[in-house]
Amino acid sequence: MDKPQESGVGVDEDKGTALQTLKPIPQRTIQGIEPCINKERAAHPNATEDDLLEAREAAASMTLEGVRAVMTDVLAMHSADPNFPYETLRRIQEFLAIQDVFENAEKHQELIDEMKLEAALINGNSPYAEVRAVVDNHDDPSLPVSTMRAWTIGIFFSIVLALVNQLFSIRQPSIRFDTNIAQLLAFPLGRAWQRWMPRRTLTIPWTAHEIELNPGPFNKKEHMLIAIMANTSKSLPYTNYIIWTQVLPHFFDQQYARSFAYIFLNGFATNFIGYGLAGLVRRFLVYPSYCVWPSSLVTIALNSALHEERGPSVPGPFGTQWSISRYRFLLYGFSAMFVYFWLPNYLFQVLSYFSWVSWIAPENRELNILAGMQNGLGVSRLPLVCLLSASGLPLVCLCF
Repeated sequence: MDKPQESGVGVDEDKGTALQTLKPIPQRTIQGIEPCINKERAAHPNATEDDLLEAREAAASMTLEGVRAVMTDVLAMHSADPNFPYETLRRIQEFLAIQDVFENAEKHQELIDEMKLEAALINGNSPYAEVRAVVDNHDDPSLPVSTMRAWTIGIFFSIVLALVNQLFSIRQPSIRFDTNIAQLLAFPLGRAWQRWMPRRTLTIPWTAHEIELNPGPFNKKEHMLIAIMANTSKSLPYTNYIIWTQVLPHFFDQQYARSFAYIFLNGFATNFIGYGLAGLVRRFLVYPSYCVWPSSLVTIALNSALHEERGPSVPGPFGTQWSISRYRFLLYGFSAMFVYFWLPNYLFQVLSYFSWVSWIAPENRELNILAGMQNGLGVSRLPLVCLLSASGLPLVCLCF
């Protein structure tokens, strides 16, 4: 009997990601594993019907050795991933542990078919249901991207967001425009451009290049390019308050900080330090597939909702099937949040910050330190309204 390998943690030197091997299964229990696997077959409740049909088609052409290689890579990459389904990891480990599967494949055809479907679903799409729900794994190369329409609208919103966010950052309360605002407002502008701008081709002076003034329907690729431009310009520079602090007389009164050259070089150098650090850590924070960023998924989901008219059937509560389109669901959610927002954020804010213990003895400092919501630890807080509904992005992180 081979000695089981000890579990541990290592580092993938190529990707810079942490690898953790799950504790191997003892040889004496392997005979009882396969019935459990067959009994608990993956139902894939978070996969749509289209995802499963595509996975079945891809699984039909997969070989047993190919499935073994895919599952070995998946186990090495996602064994320490908190977002990856643990039961799926256990099934993959159990599949790789049964050596008889690879020696007598005809006896384990049901298990092999299950693992083929799992491998095809993971290999051809994202292993995370949240990502599969909003990110399409198919690309349409015929859609135009870098169009005059996209650049004009994108530059316009880049200027507006940068101007408003910088100018009103010193105002109390401050006014701030986010990427989603530009994304929403860009949609009717793009549709208006599509409808009323004449279909004409412009030639760039002194070149042979031509630009279409109206390339046709406003598509999601153009819309995403506009959102990326707006997202890049919305953030204030790191030197935002440095210049104010230096110039104002009641702080440092350093009038040389008014110089445009000083402001430009200070902001330019400081921002590129951030870009450099982002480049250094991208192998740890961007490249690993288990680094899921919910705020980025929201931007993609909004873009898909505005441009996807069909409603794929997805499983709902109580065994029902839902086929509502993303656009209609967005309108319902937007209308409901617009009406509901006024209650906990304007009319009756105590619904979001209700600490009944502090109300019993409002002058008790020690009690307020423990039970206070604004200035304390929030112990024994009674959340009459979800606190996320009172935040700036109430629908972003509810499902994560």
